[in-house]
Amino acid sequence: MILDFSWLILSYLLGSIPFGYLIAKRRGVDVLKVGTRQIGGTNVFRNVGKWPGVLTGLLDISKGFAAVWGAQILGLGPEVQVFGGLAAIAGHNWSCYLKFRGGRGIATFFGAAFALNPLITLYSLIPLIVIGFFWHSTPATLLTFLVAISLSIVYKIDFLTLFFSLALVLILIIRLTGKTQEIKFPSSKTQIIFNRLIFDRPPGVKPSPRPVRNLFRAGPTGK
Repeated sequence: MILDFSWLILSYLLGSIPFGYLIAKRRGVDVLKVGTRQIGGTNVFRNVGKWPGVLTGLLDISKGFAAVWGAQILGLGPEVQVFGGLAAIAGHNWSCYLKFRGGRGIATFFGAAFALNPLITLYSLIPLIVIGFFWHSTPATLLTFLVAISLSIVYKIDFLTLFFSLALVLILIIRLTGKTQEIKFPSSKTQIIFNRLIFDRPPGVKPSPRPVRNLFRAGPTGK
Protein backbone atom coordinates (compact mmCIF):
# COMPACT_ATOMS: atom_id res chain seq x y z
CA MET A 1 0.00 0.00 0.00
CA ILE A 2 2.80 2.42 0.89
CA LEU A 3 4.65 1.58 -2.32
CA ASP A 4 1.46 2.05 -4.34
CA PHE A 5 0.75 5.46 -2.84
CA SER A 6 4.39 6.51 -3.17
CA TRP A 7 4.38 5.56 -6.85
CA LEU A 8 1.29 7.69 -7.50
CA ILE A 9 2.98 10.69 -5.90
CA LEU A 10 6.15 10.03 -7.89
CA SER A 11 4.10 9.73 -11.09
CA TYR A 12 2.48 13.09 -10.43
CA LEU A 13 5.86 14.72 -9.78
CA LEU A 14 7.23 13.13 -12.94
CA GLY A 15 4.29 14.37 -14.97
CA SER A 16 4.72 17.83 -13.47
CA ILE A 17 8.17 18.29 -15.06
CA PRO A 18 7.45 21.10 -17.56
CA PHE A 19 9.71 20.02 -20.41
CA GLY A 20 8.03 22.36 -22.90
CA TYR A 21 8.41 25.34 -20.59
CA LEU A 22 12.07 24.58 -19.89
CA ILE A 23 12.95 23.95 -23.56
CA ALA A 24 11.21 27.15 -24.66
CA LYS A 25 12.89 29.15 -21.89
CA ARG A 26 16.29 28.14 -23.26
CA ARG A 27 15.20 29.76 -26.52
CA GLY A 28 14.06 32.89 -24.73
CA VAL A 29 10.33 32.19 -25.04
CA ASP A 30 7.81 31.89 -22.22
CA VAL A 31 5.16 29.52 -23.61
CA LEU A 32 2.84 30.46 -20.76
CA LYS A 33 2.54 33.89 -22.37
CA VAL A 34 2.29 33.03 -26.07
CA GLY A 35 -0.05 31.05 -28.29
CA THR A 36 -2.38 28.83 -26.29
CA ARG A 37 -0.35 29.56 -23.14
CA GLN A 38 0.22 25.86 -22.62
CA ILE A 39 3.43 23.87 -22.18
CA GLY A 40 2.65 21.12 -24.67
CA GLY A 41 4.54 20.24 -27.82
CA THR A 42 2.02 21.90 -30.15
CA ASN A 43 2.41 25.32 -28.56
CA VAL A 44 6.20 24.94 -28.47
CA PHE A 45 6.19 23.80 -32.12
CA ARG A 46 4.20 26.84 -33.25
CA ASN A 47 5.93 29.50 -31.17
CA VAL A 48 9.49 28.24 -30.63
CA GLY A 49 10.39 25.91 -33.48
CA LYS A 50 9.92 22.53 -35.11
CA TRP A 51 12.60 20.55 -33.30
CA PRO A 52 11.95 22.05 -29.86
CA GLY A 53 8.29 21.11 -30.39
CA VAL A 54 9.14 17.57 -31.46
CA LEU A 55 11.49 17.13 -28.49
CA THR A 56 8.81 18.43 -26.13
CA GLY A 57 6.27 15.99 -27.53
CA LEU A 58 8.60 13.03 -27.15
CA LEU A 59 9.51 13.96 -23.59
CA ASP A 60 5.84 14.44 -22.68
CA ILE A 61 5.07 11.01 -24.13
CA SER A 62 7.89 9.52 -22.08
CA LYS A 63 6.37 10.87 -18.85
CA GLY A 64 3.17 8.91 -19.32
CA PHE A 65 4.98 5.81 -20.55
CA ALA A 66 7.40 5.84 -17.62
CA ALA A 67 4.59 6.21 -15.07
CA VAL A 68 2.89 3.02 -16.31
CA TRP A 69 5.95 1.04 -17.36
CA GLY A 70 7.70 1.73 -14.06
CA ALA A 71 4.70 0.37 -12.16
CA GLN A 72 4.78 -2.74 -14.34
CA ILE A 73 8.50 -3.25 -13.69
CA LEU A 74 7.93 -2.93 -9.95
CA GLY A 75 5.18 -5.54 -10.13
CA LEU A 76 2.47 -3.15 -8.99
CA GLY A 77 -1.15 -3.99 -9.74
CA PRO A 78 -3.04 -2.89 -12.87
CA GLU A 79 -5.01 -0.34 -10.86
CA VAL A 80 -1.78 1.34 -9.78
CA GLN A 81 -0.61 1.33 -13.39
CA VAL A 82 -3.77 3.10 -14.55
CA PHE A 83 -3.83 5.62 -11.74
CA GLY A 84 -0.10 6.17 -12.16
CA GLY A 85 -0.75 7.15 -15.77
CA LEU A 86 -3.60 9.43 -14.72
CA ALA A 87 -1.37 10.98 -12.04
CA ALA A 88 1.28 11.75 -14.66
CA ILE A 89 -1.35 13.37 -16.89
CA ALA A 90 -2.68 15.39 -13.96
CA GLY A 91 0.87 16.49 -13.20
CA HIS A 92 1.36 17.65 -16.78
CA ASN A 93 -1.95 19.53 -16.78
CA TRP A 94 -1.55 21.04 -13.32
CA SER A 95 2.19 21.18 -12.71
CA CYS A 96 3.23 21.84 -9.13
CA TYR A 97 6.36 23.51 -10.52
CA LEU A 98 4.34 26.11 -12.46
CA LYS A 99 1.74 27.06 -9.85
CA PHE A 100 -0.57 24.37 -11.24
CA ARG A 101 -0.51 25.56 -14.82
CA GLY A 102 0.40 23.21 -17.65
CA GLY A 103 -0.87 21.64 -20.84
CA ARG A 104 -3.66 19.35 -22.00
CA GLY A 105 -1.90 16.04 -21.38
CA ILE A 106 -2.54 14.54 -24.81
CA ALA A 107 1.04 13.36 -25.45
CA THR A 108 1.35 12.10 -21.88
CA PHE A 109 -1.90 10.18 -22.34
CA PHE A 110 -0.61 8.42 -25.46
CA GLY A 111 2.59 7.45 -23.67
CA ALA A 112 0.66 5.92 -20.78
CA ALA A 113 -1.91 4.31 -23.08
CA PHE A 114 0.82 2.71 -25.20
CA ALA A 115 2.34 1.14 -22.08
CA LEU A 116 -1.11 -0.18 -21.08
CA ASN A 117 -2.19 -1.49 -24.48
CA PRO A 118 0.01 -0.79 -27.54
CA LEU A 119 -2.42 -2.29 -30.08
CA ILE A 120 -5.46 -0.20 -29.16
CA THR A 121 -3.29 2.90 -28.90
CA LEU A 122 -1.86 2.45 -32.40
CA TYR A 123 -5.32 1.90 -33.92
CA SER A 124 -6.66 4.92 -32.06
CA LEU A 125 -3.94 7.14 -33.52
CA ILE A 126 -5.37 6.80 -37.05
CA PRO A 127 -8.03 9.56 -36.71
CA LEU A 128 -5.55 11.81 -34.92
CA ILE A 129 -3.09 11.52 -37.80
CA VAL A 130 -5.62 11.81 -40.63
CA ILE A 131 -8.00 14.46 -39.26
CA GLY A 132 -5.33 16.38 -37.37
CA PHE A 133 -3.18 16.58 -40.52
CA PHE A 134 -5.90 18.07 -42.69
CA TRP A 135 -8.02 20.03 -40.23
CA HIS A 136 -7.55 20.53 -36.48
CA SER A 137 -5.91 18.44 -33.81
CA THR A 138 -8.48 18.90 -31.03
CA PRO A 139 -11.50 17.28 -32.77
CA ALA A 140 -9.12 14.56 -33.95
CA THR A 141 -7.99 13.98 -30.37
CA LEU A 142 -11.56 13.62 -29.12
CA LEU A 143 -12.32 11.16 -31.92
CA THR A 144 -9.19 9.23 -30.96
CA PHE A 145 -10.52 8.80 -27.43
CA LEU A 146 -13.86 7.60 -28.81
CA VAL A 147 -12.09 5.04 -30.99
CA ALA A 148 -10.10 3.75 -28.02
CA ILE A 149 -13.26 3.47 -25.92
CA SER A 150 -15.20 1.79 -28.73
CA LEU A 151 -12.47 -0.76 -29.43
CA SER A 152 -12.25 -1.63 -25.75
CA ILE A 153 -16.02 -2.22 -25.57
CA VAL A 154 -16.59 -4.00 -28.91
CA TYR A 155 -13.64 -6.36 -28.73
CA LYS A 156 -13.62 -6.64 -24.94
CA ILE A 157 -9.87 -6.19 -25.10
CA ASP A 158 -8.99 -4.28 -21.99
CA PHE A 159 -11.20 -2.83 -19.26
CA LEU A 160 -8.24 -0.84 -17.95
CA THR A 161 -7.80 0.92 -21.29
CA LEU A 162 -11.53 1.68 -21.32
CA PHE A 163 -11.44 3.13 -17.81
CA PHE A 164 -8.25 5.02 -18.59
CA SER A 165 -9.77 6.59 -21.74
CA LEU A 166 -12.99 7.57 -19.95
CA ALA A 167 -11.06 9.13 -17.09
CA LEU A 168 -8.83 11.01 -19.52
CA VAL A 169 -11.85 12.40 -21.39
CA LEU A 170 -13.13 13.74 -18.06
CA ILE A 171 -9.74 15.29 -17.28
CA LEU A 172 -9.58 16.81 -20.77
CA ILE A 173 -13.05 18.35 -20.42
CA ILE A 174 -12.10 19.82 -17.04
CA ARG A 175 -8.83 21.11 -18.49
CA LEU A 176 -10.39 22.73 -21.55
CA THR A 177 -13.46 24.19 -19.85
CA GLY A 178 -11.84 25.21 -16.58
CA LYS A 179 -10.64 28.61 -17.78
CA THR A 180 -12.21 30.87 -15.19
CA GLN A 181 -11.18 34.07 -16.97
CA GLU A 182 -13.33 33.12 -19.94
CA ILE A 183 -16.51 33.40 -17.86
CA LYS A 184 -16.07 37.17 -18.14
CA PHE A 185 -16.83 37.01 -21.88
CA PRO A 186 -20.46 37.77 -22.83
CA SER A 187 -20.98 34.22 -24.07
CA SER A 188 -23.10 31.35 -22.91
CA LYS A 189 -21.56 28.50 -20.97
CA THR A 190 -22.46 26.21 -23.88
CA GLN A 191 -20.45 28.35 -26.30
CA ILE A 192 -17.48 28.42 -23.93
CA ILE A 193 -17.48 24.62 -23.66
CA PHE A 194 -17.94 24.20 -27.43
CA ASN A 195 -15.05 26.51 -28.29
CA ARG A 196 -12.76 24.98 -25.70
CA LEU A 197 -13.67 21.35 -26.35
CA ILE A 198 -13.83 21.41 -30.15
CA PHE A 199 -11.42 24.16 -31.13
CA ASP A 200 -9.44 24.73 -27.91
CA ARG A 201 -9.90 28.49 -28.00
CA PRO A 202 -11.88 30.99 -25.93
CA PRO A 203 -15.07 32.56 -27.31
CA GLY A 204 -14.57 35.42 -29.75
CA VAL A 205 -11.13 34.23 -30.86
CA LYS A 206 -10.98 33.11 -34.46
CA PRO A 207 -8.59 30.34 -35.47
CA SER A 208 -5.62 31.28 -37.59
CA PRO A 209 -5.88 30.25 -41.25
CA ARG A 210 -4.59 26.76 -41.81
CA PRO A 211 -4.40 25.75 -45.47
CA VAL A 212 -4.97 22.14 -46.41
CA ARG A 213 -1.70 20.48 -47.31
CA ASN A 214 -1.31 19.14 -50.80
CA LEU A 215 0.32 15.74 -50.43
CA PHE A 216 0.92 15.42 -54.17
CA ARG A 217 2.66 18.72 -54.75
CA ALA A 218 6.19 19.55 -53.75
CA GLY A 219 7.25 22.87 -52.36
CA PRO A 220 5.52 25.39 -50.05
CA THR A 221 1.74 25.69 -50.10
CA GLY A 222 0.43 27.94 -52.83
CA LYS A 223 3.67 27.98 -54.87
